[in-house]
Amino acid sequence: MNGSFGYHDGRELRAGAPRPPARALRAGGHAGMAQRAAHEASLAPDGPPVADRDERQAALVARSLLAAVDPSPGLARRLRAAVREATRARLRAVAFATPLGWYAVAYTDAAVVRVLGPRASAEACYAELRATYGELTVQEITRDDVGGRTACKLAEYHAGRRVQFDEPLDLDRVTPFTRDVLLATARIPYGQVRPYAWVARESGHPRAVRAVGQALHVNPWAPMIPCHRVVASGGGLGGYAKGPEMKRWYLRLEGYPA
Repeated sequence: MNGSFGYHDGRELRAGAPRPPARALRAGGHAGMAQRAAHEASLAPDGPPVADRDERQAALVARSLLAAVDPSPGLARRLRAAVREATRARLRAVAFATPLGWYAVAYTDAAVVRVLGPRASAEACYAELRATYGELTVQEITRDDVGGRTACKLAEYHAGRRVQFDEPLDLDRVTPFTRDVLLATARIPYGQVRPYAWVARESGHPRAVRAVGQALHVNPWAPMIPCHRVVASGGGLGGYAKGPEMKRWYLRLEGYPA
């Protein structure tokens, strides 16, 4: 389930920008050329699809700059590989409506970074994600990729259909303890509940029951990782970051009498 996370720093070349002289490009070294080539692979046959018109224009500019530098074939291959990896790590987001409100999936081509919601609108989701992560590409049309498949499954789940969430998650973004807790929570079956003590034991931290609750409170992938299925040992509902009523809603959605 692990994936690596990263996103570009926004310093892409834009169409219409002044063309720097070839000598200045060479002075930047390999790292500078790799940055300036940041979109070139998006036009390559084996690269990911271009998300929008700005990226397409930037890719054309980057290609012309590479032509000006005229690197060796070996260097050109290495640059294209580096650019494809940078493109793979670019942060994207796709929003979808549910009975509770709007949700959004933030993701790279490698893994899901976060599930956000519910909010009042898709725009509110995107604004909050930008405030947290910086620049991102909004997918107006759902793609057949990690984020698109996750969004479709989450929409189906909120409509009452049982789905299996098996898309990769960017677990490197949480601490090892939180990762242990979330992976244990992910094993709780649909429509069932487990106490916090069970999660602590299954995660390999049997004495950390209170810390388990704190880790679940910051779960970035709810309800994919179903922290709503974790309840108090005495039969009480327990806590939930989105509030007790939403926890009941999710449990009832799955047929559990909350």
